[in-house]
Amino acid sequence: MSFEVVSRKDRHGEPLTTVLCGGCGMLRNDPVPSEADLAAFYKSRYRESYKGASEPRRRQVWRNFRRVSDHIVAYRDVYARGGDWLDLGAGSCEFTFLAGRLGARVTAVEPHSGYAAYAAQRLGVQVLAQRLEDCDFAGPSFDLIRLSHVLEHMRDPVAALRQLAGWLRPGGVLYVEVPDIEADARNKVRGRLFHFGHIHNFNPVLLRHVAGLAGLVELPQTAARSAGRCGVFLVVGEGGQCDAAALAANAARMRAAMAAHNARTIPEPAQGTAAGRFLLTLRARAQEQLAGMLGGSPRKIAEAASARLERSVLAG
Repeated sequence: MSFEVVSRKDRHGEPLTTVLCGGCGMLRNDPVPSEADLAAFYKSRYRESYKGASEPRRRQVWRNFRRVSDHIVAYRDVYARGGDWLDLGAGSCEFTFLAGRLGARVTAVEPHSGYAAYAAQRLGVQVLAQRLEDCDFAGPSFDLIRLSHVLEHMRDPVAALRQLAGWLRPGGVLYVEVPDIEADARNKVRGRLFHFGHIHNFNPVLLRHVAGLAGLVELPQTAARSAGRCGVFLVVGEGGQCDAAALAANAARMRAAMAAHNARTIPEPAQGTAAGRFLLTLRARAQEQLAGMLGGSPRKIAEAASARLERSVLAG
């Protein structure tokens, strides 16, 4: 398979080589970091590098609870199944907290020691402070697994998904969400795309193809709602991967997206203008800051979000 260099810098201007696969369009770090380097990075440096702090800010707590609540309501038919759930790469554990309030029995796994401590101390959520590679669940153990903004951090995404598929009980569902690098190439300033921790970068085609290689297919009841998105519900099944022609077309599409990103001086979002998007972002940030301040402690924000979610689920 042929690879071509598309970037020599990360989003902070530090050296990082990113290559594009000519056969499918996957963008990945070159070389792939070692297991030892990743283990040390995620335990103590990832959140500081990516978010600038060892625990979430108040506005981020409010925003995360809002986003997770909206997601659960949008897919309430899937989340109504209850049972034993795994929140892998749980971050600051908003999903874990809300899912537990809805009656699920949730196991949370988060490798960053600061975020794991935050979840335990501020939200009362018990977290296994480890990585996927450290987990050893006994065969099919879960009715639902959530992998939100985690797969892009894996050295081998296909192997990781196969492992998770093996932890699903019959009829179990795996939710995978990743950043959409194709959309980010339009929406972000030139040179602000890549990160050491984001080893593989997906668009909607590649996410579904990689899942197919791992023996997973999209859940039919959510396919229309998730179309064109980098968030997908999966079940064990065959036939999810793309054929060679579709992958070649995706490689050409991703090559064009990267060439356009590297050539432009300002973003060109799919909707609106760069200036309009910037102003909307500033307004949203100010609203989040105010809501976080008024919301009180993280636990109070969590309790309020839980109450709103329970009312929304009951109303639906």
